[in-house]
Amino acid sequence: MNEELRKKLGVNENEPNDWFETLYSESNDSGNGVPWANMAPHPIFKEWIDQSSPLENEKTALVVGCGLGDDAIELEAKGFNVTAFDVSESAIALCKKRFPTSKVEFITADLIEGISDWCQKFDLVLEIFTIQALPPKYEQVLIKNIADFVSDNGQLILITEVQSEKRTYENGPPWLLNEDYIKSFEINGLKRISTSTSKETEMGEEIHLSIFGR
Repeated sequence: MNEELRKKLGVNENEPNDWFETLYSESNDSGNGVPWANMAPHPIFKEWIDQSSPLENEKTALVVGCGLGDDAIELEAKGFNVTAFDVSESAIALCKKRFPTSKVEFITADLIEGISDWCQKFDLVLEIFTIQALPPKYEQVLIKNIADFVSDNGQLILITEVQSEKRTYENGPPWLLNEDYIKSFEINGLKRISTSTSKETEMGEEIHLSIFGR
């Protein structure tokens, strides 16, 4: 992203959340202007969950940085009791407008601050492209806070773009991760179960689907 576009969106390393509200407040329930809005579950996540075993008991799920809500709705359709949050109040308002009959609990919350009431609360935590949407200096606190959401015997499903270069503020957003993220989640109490490379982007970066357990 060039400096001109960064300024237009209000991307600021020291006010990292503000630009999300800028995007969503200027959008609508068709996702106009939001570059990552699929208006459907993320295809890699959709493929994974369609291949997963049916639930035997009610399970809780949390969607981190839920955006316009499609991944949360997919989890609900699979039988999960779902909580989904985003830092943008406008994004959450659009979720509620798009899915007025859903029982998903859509909440405005800040991943950087963390949510202590959710410590080890969720059987499944889903994170797609959220860490890489925030400046690199927040990486460790973001990883810690995401790991803290995962319950005993729970799982984290993480989808992220991966590069080999060092992460720097000047190169984003997005600020693509490198493979160091795996060790960071392990330091925060999770064990990697598997990592698969789903495809490469047009720029040649890999997209990882990683599964961690506690």
